[in-house]
Amino acid sequence: MDIQKAHERSARLRDEIWRLNKAYFIDNKEEASEDVRDALKQELIALEAEFPDVITPDSPTQRVGAPLDGRLPKIAHITPKESLSDAFSYAELEDWVDQMHRALGKTNTPFEFLTELKIDGLNVTLIYQHEKNGHYQLFRAITRGNGIEGEDVTHTVKTVQSIPLSFDLRRDNHPQYIEISGEIYMRKDSAKNFANARNAAAGSIRQLDPKIAASRKLQIFCYSLGKETTDALGIKTQVELMDFISSLGIPVNTEAKLLTNLKDVEAMYEELQKKRDRLPYDIDGVVIKINDKRLQRDLGSTAKAPRWARAYKFPAEQKTAQILDIQLQIGRTGAITPVALLSPTQLAGTTVTRATLHNADEIARQDIRIGDTVVVQKAGDIIPEVVRVITNLRPSESIPFHFPLHCPSCGEKLVRPEGEAVHRCLGTNCSAVRQEKIEHFVSRYAFNIEGFGKETIDELLSQKLVSDAADIFFLSHADLIDLPLFQEKKTQKILAAIDGVRQIPLDRFLYALGIRHIGRETAEILAKRIEWPKTDIAIETGGSSHTQVSLFDAGAKQQVIHGISMGDITDTLQSLDSDTLSEIDGIGSVVAQSLQDWISEEDNRALLHKFENAGVVALQPEGSHAPQVFTGLTFVVTGTLPSLPREDVKKMIKERGGKVSSSVSKKTNYVIAGDSPGSKFDTAKELGITILNEDGFKALMT
Repeated sequence: MDIQKAHERSARLRDEIWRLNKAYFIDNKEEASEDVRDALKQELIALEAEFPDVITPDSPTQRVGAPLDGRLPKIAHITPKESLSDAFSYAELEDWVDQMHRALGKTNTPFEFLTELKIDGLNVTLIYQHEKNGHYQLFRAITRGNGIEGEDVTHTVKTVQSIPLSFDLRRDNHPQYIEISGEIYMRKDSAKNFANARNAAAGSIRQLDPKIAASRKLQIFCYSLGKETTDALGIKTQVELMDFISSLGIPVNTEAKLLTNLKDVEAMYEELQKKRDRLPYDIDGVVIKINDKRLQRDLGSTAKAPRWARAYKFPAEQKTAQILDIQLQIGRTGAITPVALLSPTQLAGTTVTRATLHNADEIARQDIRIGDTVVVQKAGDIIPEVVRVITNLRPSESIPFHFPLHCPSCGEKLVRPEGEAVHRCLGTNCSAVRQEKIEHFVSRYAFNIEGFGKETIDELLSQKLVSDAADIFFLSHADLIDLPLFQEKKTQKILAAIDGVRQIPLDRFLYALGIRHIGRETAEILAKRIEWPKTDIAIETGGSSHTQVSLFDAGAKQQVIHGISMGDITDTLQSLDSDTLSEIDGIGSVVAQSLQDWISEEDNRALLHKFENAGVVALQPEGSHAPQVFTGLTFVVTGTLPSLPREDVKKMIKERGGKVSSSVSKKTNYVIAGDSPGSKFDTAKELGITILNEDGFKALMT
C-alpha cells in the first residue's frame, strides 16, 4: 500500500468508526458488535503505525483511554460419547421443549432444567477401577476421540492436581468401574503465553512427556457419569449425579443451577454473557439438561445427540477482515464452493485467513467483492463465514464479482442443476474432484488409512500411481519407496495400513464411496436395512504388498471370512428400485434416486469390480441380520416392560424395518404397553389399535 491509498483507507476507517460509535454511544443503536468496532480500530492503529503521516488529531486512536498426532494408543469407550445439539436463540429452546413434549406424548409434563456452564476445554473420561472394599483407583483417562474410541492420556491426566488418583466409595454395591466425564481446561491466567486456552489445554494433555502437562496447571470440571455407572448407583437426577461426583472429591462447577422454566434459563444465560469475561476460564455457552434421569431415558437420543439436552451457545464472535481474493473450492461431488481469502484476523482464538461464501447467490445477495472489508464470524463457533459487507469501506475501484463459467481445475463448463443453489463440475477427468474423492475415501469415518494426507494423495496422483480409490490397494513397495515423500519406514507403514482395511464394515464402505446425499448415518441405515447376500469368501494374505498373491508365492496364506463381495453389492444396488429404497425409514426419494443414479453409471460399477480384484470385502454391521418383519408398520411404546428397556424395544423395531412414533394415531399399527402406560394406552383402546404386552411383542418378532 502506498501513502495515497493509506490516506484514503485511514480516512474511510475514521469515518466508519465514528459512525458506528455514534450509533452505539449516542443513538443507542448497535449497528455492529464491540468486536467489529475494535477490529476496525486495530486496523487503523496498525495503519497509523506504518504510515505516521496519516494520523489526524481527531483519529479514534488519539483519544485518551481508548481501548494426537496419532502417537497415543486408541482405547474404546465403555459408554459411547454423544455430542450436544446446539441452540442459538430462545425460540430454538422453546421448539426443543415442544419436541420433548411431543416425544413423551404429554404436553403438560413439567420439566426441571439443570443448567451448567459450557466450559471451553477438552472432553476427557476418567475410569476408576474397584480394587477392594470400596476402594477405587484411577485406571485410565481417555479423550472423547470419535465417540467410540479415544486416545489414552492417563499419563498426563494424572498430573492434574485436582483429579484424585483414588477414592473410597461407601455403599453396599460396588460396580467394577466408575466412569466420569468432564472438561480439562486451562485458566486464563495460566494461558497468557498461548493464543488459545482451549487448544493449549488439548495440546498439553496430548503431550508424550507428562512433565510438560504438569507444568501447565491444568484443571478439570466433571459433569457426567457413564450409563452403567449411573444405573449401578441408582442415580435418579442430574443434581444427584453432580452431588455424587463432588462427594468423591472431584471438581464440579458450582455455577450450575436447577431451574423450573425457560425464562429463568434465559435470565441465567444473559447474566453469564455479561460476566463471561470476568470468569477465570473460558466458556462458550450454557448446557441445559433435563434433571430427571427417567425422563432422559424416555426421551433417548438421536444417532448423534441426546434429545434431553441442549448447548445454548453464545453469539459467534465477530471481527473484520479484507477480502484479498475469491477462489473456487471443488468438492468430491463436483460442487463448487466460493471461498474468500482474507487478511489474517484473530477470531475465537485462532487466526482466520479463509471464509466460505456459500454459493453464487450469496455473493450476489451481499454484493461481495474483492477488496471489500467484511464482518466475519464462526458459524457455530467452527466454520468462518462472511456476515456482511461494510460498504462504506469499499475501494472506489472495486468491481462486482462474476461467478466463473468454467471449472478452474479441468476447464469443463460449470452446471447449475435445476432447483439447486450450487454450481457443479461434471467433468469425468477433473483432477480436483478426483483428489477430493480419494481424500474422503481414506478419511477417519471411511477407510481411515493412516499416512494418506493431502500431500501424499497429490503426489500419487501426479505420478499417475493412482487414478481412483481402488488403485490404493494395488500399490507396492516399488511404487512408493522412490517417491520424494516416502522413506522405508513410511512405505512399510502405509502398505500395512492398506492391508489392514481390506475387510471393512459395509456402512463405512458405502460412506467411503462418496455418493451424493449419503452421509454416515444414511450409510448405516442402508447397510442395516437392505438384505445383502453373504457368503464365505476366500482371502489371500501375506507374501506381497497386496492381496493379489501369486499361486507360486510361498508366503501366500488363505483366510475364509463371511462377508459381502463387491459383485453382490453391485447386483443388490442394481436390483433395488426407487420405491423399495424410499420405503426404508430414514432414506426417502432423494437418497434413493442418488443411489440409483450412482450405480447406473458404468464407471462406478467398474470401480466396484476393481475393489473386488483388490480383495476388498464388506462386513455386515452389528444388528443388521434381523429379518425386516416390521416393514411398513408403526409402533408406539409406553409404560415399563418387565425385562426389556423401552430404548431396546425401539431399537429392535427399527432394526426390523419398523417405525417408532411418540404419539398414538389412526396410523399406529401396534401399541406395546407395560406397567403404568398412561394416556397412550387409553387412546389406543379408543381407536381400536392392537395392544401388545412384552410377550406379545416377542412373539410378533418371530
